[in-house]
Amino acid sequence: MPKSKRLIELMIAVNKRKKFTVRELAKEFNVSSRTIMRDLQELSELGVPLYSEFGPHGGYRVLNERWLPPITFSENEAVAMFFAYQSLQQYGALPFGKESASALNKFYHYLPEDTKDKIDKMKQRIVFWTPTRSIHSPHLELIMEASIQQQPLQINYDSKDGAKLRVIQPIGLYSYNGYWYSPAYCFTKATTLLFRVDRVIDAMFMENEQVSVDQSQITIMDWINRMEQPVNKNEKKLQVEVLLTKAGVRKCQWEALFRNELELFEDGTGKINMYISSDELDYFSSFFIGFGTEGRVVNPKEMVEMMQRKTMELAKMYSREDNLQGTYQSSTLENK
Repeated sequence: MPKSKRLIELMIAVNKRKKFTVRELAKEFNVSSRTIMRDLQELSELGVPLYSEFGPHGGYRVLNERWLPPITFSENEAVAMFFAYQSLQQYGALPFGKESASALNKFYHYLPEDTKDKIDKMKQRIVFWTPTRSIHSPHLELIMEASIQQQPLQINYDSKDGAKLRVIQPIGLYSYNGYWYSPAYCFTKATTLLFRVDRVIDAMFMENEQVSVDQSQITIMDWINRMEQPVNKNEKKLQVEVLLTKAGVRKCQWEALFRNELELFEDGTGKINMYISSDELDYFSSFFIGFGTEGRVVNPKEMVEMMQRKTMELAKMYSREDNLQGTYQSSTLENK
């Protein structure tokens, strides 16, 4: 076996093992122990973090920050790597954000000049735009790690009722509209809730033996698909009906939220028919007020009444500001 090929296979072999001896590797690669010693020395010089232990039970092991063997890419595969990374650039927070940038810089450095030029032009012509959020999410990686390990976390969460301590076990993470979200089992309320990651003030793994829940069969896509399924009409939910103009239909088509709830008519107008829980009334009331005259809520009556109160409060507020502005202008003219 050529030496270069043996070194690559040796790098793969030592990365797969927690611990190994020179004799084991010499037998596996059918070479002498002295040859393996020289090969391990070369791997160490290349940057593979090897640690030697002496004694009758000694040997070698690779430190936690392992190095991967070299991988050959075609030009299109290399461009595809940058294309995928480009789609994430608008996010203010990313798991392994610094490591991703470092890896791509190393990768870019060794590319041919014409491939670099192709990637540079792609960056100037293609962007996956999402609203840029300046809100920091310092516990994003910890929540990701907890979801992978399926371990409970204690978090201090800033909800609409103020900051409160909770114990959660994350199912996973997903991004939407520039924010990161984590559906998680909440031990405090004994149910699965959705948490916005930037609202997590503090987070840590539980030090005591907190009993975890078995979520091994639930993936993040399982949860998303389940949320997108139509609500069982027999459940205690409020039925929402909204009549839409053509402009209102276009607004709804921008929102993935209404993908299954939007009904289109032949004249271009439409209707939303959906079911919500009572604690979502406030959110959707404010949401549909933003449609102005392009959407008219027909049901439920609770939402109609809430929207009437909100619009009256809004009109009152702006009426008061107009009066204040008029008073200011009058006083200014008098002073002149």
